[in-house]
Amino acid sequence: MRFVTMVLVAGVGLGSGLGSGAPAQAGGQMEQGGWTEARSLRELPAGIQALLGVGLGLAGIADRGADFNETDAIDDSMPRRRFVLGVVNGGTAMVALEQGGRVYAVRAVEFRQAGATWDAVRCAPMESVPRRSTELVGALSGKQAGPCGGVGIRADDANPAPTAAAPVLPARVRPRPGA
Repeated sequence: MRFVTMVLVAGVGLGSGLGSGAPAQAGGQMEQGGWTEARSLRELPAGIQALLGVGLGLAGIADRGADFNETDAIDDSMPRRRFVLGVVNGGTAMVALEQGGRVYAVRAVEFRQAGATWDAVRCAPMESVPRRSTELVGALSGKQAGPCGGVGIRADDANPAPTAAAPVLPARVRPRPGA
């Protein structure tokens, strides 16, 4: 069992480009290599918050535990996406999101910072809402991780502007001056 755990941790580190292996949870904070668990959108870097649509109301995203429209019924009072969990280490972050609509889904998204911008670099479907950060990291180290598309993350800036029913956000964002 110890060998399997070591191989799994090594695979997560290499597969996700993290270099320091999978973070281990201790006392609510992520340890090892400076990882920090984010349990609120406010705990994410400003560039990622902008990518996810924090503050955009219906076209944006609900925070962890807040109400969101998880069905295909039209409800103009709530966004269709909700933040679940995140982990951050310097220029890398991983976030789990719930997406409502005709088909409810949970997705993991990996962001990386390049200079002053953040990019959504990989996404992966998840079978259920992650309760621990290790589940989030595991989803992005699996074979289903690939390019991001849909779920509010856009691959390039040439696509149409966001809409309230299905937000589409740019894949790159520069932080606001002074943020």
